[in-house]
Amino acid sequence: MFSSISTILDVIIFVLSGFIVSSTVAAIVFVVWTFGKINERTSTKELLDKINSSSEKTNTSTALNTTDNNSELIKAAIAIVESHGLSVSGPQNSRNINITSLADNLDRTREINNPKQVLPIPENSQEKMLLETGHVHMKHGDFQSAIKDYTNAIIINPTFAGAYNARGMANRKMKDFHSALQDYNTALSLHNNFAATYNNRGVIYMEIRQIEAALTDFDKALTIEPNSYGYCNRAVAYNYMRDFNKSISESTVAVELNPQLPEAYVVRGIAKVQMGALAAADLDFEVAESLGYKRIDIEDRLIALRKG
Repeated sequence: MFSSISTILDVIIFVLSGFIVSSTVAAIVFVVWTFGKINERTSTKELLDKINSSSEKTNTSTALNTTDNNSELIKAAIAIVESHGLSVSGPQNSRNINITSLADNLDRTREINNPKQVLPIPENSQEKMLLETGHVHMKHGDFQSAIKDYTNAIIINPTFAGAYNARGMANRKMKDFHSALQDYNTALSLHNNFAATYNNRGVIYMEIRQIEAALTDFDKALTIEPNSYGYCNRAVAYNYMRDFNKSISESTVAVELNPQLPEAYVVRGIAKVQMGALAAADLDFEVAESLGYKRIDIEDRLIALRKG
């Protein structure tokens, strides 16, 4: 009997011992697990903080880069706008644009009226761009549009001698010789050393048969800037004066300076026709034709010569 009780007690003690051991192990495991979770949360939080911090830095860097890029783009845009003579200082300064331009024009007037110191027109100025668009219209034969652009350039800058000279050429094409002369006179009053304008005014004088005045202008132009066109124009003037030897001499100089100038061969040929050297004249006409001068235009000039 006692043996049975002892056995039962041993079993109970064994079970209780096992329970205690199991509870202790479970408690230890729980404590370890709890600390592990706490550390895990801490590590996770630290990792998240690092990620967020990194993200914020990246976003800030991106924003700064974007701002820098936008700033560079804005600077580039401002540079382009200002290169065309416009201001981007803001609406409050919008009235200063015309005032500044006016001041520039006044300074330019003082400089250009001094023949020893002529201030060039900036390439990116409004008046210079209008001059260029006017030249395009001239090339396409739209002389009225050219005159409009040249006039607008003059309105912006009343001392722009080049615009008066160009408008004079357009007026000549329109057969408005009076307006052309006015433009050339104004251009020369602003820039009295402008060879192109003397040449152009000389052509007008020939158109209205003031040959002596034309010859004077061609002489002045050649003194300033010797070139083939000036000699060719002077050859035409001598033709009108019936001084054919001088006409041939002048046109020959033009040919020597520029063998590709067909007008010089035509003028020389016409002088030879009037001297009776028809074969020699025909050789000049053939060269002019090979350089692009139309034969029908040569014939028209010879017909006009015979009628004269």
